[in-house]
Amino acid sequence: MIKNTISPEAARRFYDRLGAGHDRAEMYESRAKQVGLERLALSPGLRLLNVGVGTGKEHRLLVDGVGPTGLPAGIDLSPVMLRLTRDRTAAPLCQADARRLPFRSGAFDRLFSAYVLDLIPLDDLPGLLAEMRRVLRPGGRLVLVSLTEGVNLPSRAIVGLWKLLYAASPVACGGCRPVQLAGLVRQAGFQQVSREVVVQLAVPSEVITAEHPA
Repeated sequence: MIKNTISPEAARRFYDRLGAGHDRAEMYESRAKQVGLERLALSPGLRLLNVGVGTGKEHRLLVDGVGPTGLPAGIDLSPVMLRLTRDRTAAPLCQADARRLPFRSGAFDRLFSAYVLDLIPLDDLPGLLAEMRRVLRPGGRLVLVSLTEGVNLPSRAIVGLWKLLYAASPVACGGCRPVQLAGLVRQAGFQQVSREVVVQLAVPSEVITAEHPA
């Protein structure tokens, strides 16, 4: 797994510039996100945290999933992404770094994060996952969606090209590189860790589902 990526400030600037154009990534991300949303097993009244709300399209679905009695909170580094999400939802949002979540321990029943951990430096991932575990209640569920390694010839070819571009300019890739998170999630103390790979337009994404030990 590629160890380093762009700085948080560079990531904020990239996604601020990208703005609503980030919706174009749905052409190769939407299926994996849909699987991730299904694995959350949402129901009315749940307290949920979305780490990296993006343009708010998924957050709108999360808001609907927990209903008017639930708490669909979200964070993002990018003020532009937060504004776009506010335009699509009335959910409570704040600007924050995923490595330092501004919430009390055990505050949430569910935690969802799509295409965020694949732009976090490898050395920071254990601490970030520890933060995610901290804010989940015992028995709570974690679902992560990320770019990953290829599983067939077309997806391996796409990932190979992506890595060449990434080596030339990580910023051009938005800091995202393929990751494999299941082992790190287990090391962070999560249980019942499962991994699914979803390929869309030859782009492979992994969906990690795990439980906070009760």
